Amino acid sequence: MMKRKLLLVCTLFSMEVLASSGYIANGVEIISVANTGANAKSFTVKTTNGSGLCSGETITFPLSLAGNAGNNEGIHNRAYSAALMALSTGKLVSIFSYDDASVCNRAAYIEIFK
Repeated sequence: MMKRKLLLVCTLFSMEVLASSGYIANGVEIISVANTGANAKSFTVKTTNGSGLCSGETITFPLSLAGNAGNNEGIHNRAYSAALMALSTGKLVSIFSYDDASVCNRAAYIEIFK
């Protein structure tokens, strides 16, 4: 019985630790861009179509996750510009989270393609 409890605790703990990076949206179209999310240092995009956990959802790009040390305004501004360009041209994008690919509010990377 004690082994089962220990196994359960270890499993629950490892689930928390296993948050990893990955694509959260692939081949999606951006249908709106907002300059902030919840009045925080972030911006959001609303997506449609495509695939991935966050396709068809609102995705948040926090400033705190931009760049290796976070808070890189240059990288964050380029992501915002890329999102605006994708919105205005109708190009598809893929969006990546270096922090936690199991949620839609930790994005940092956006790639535009035909």
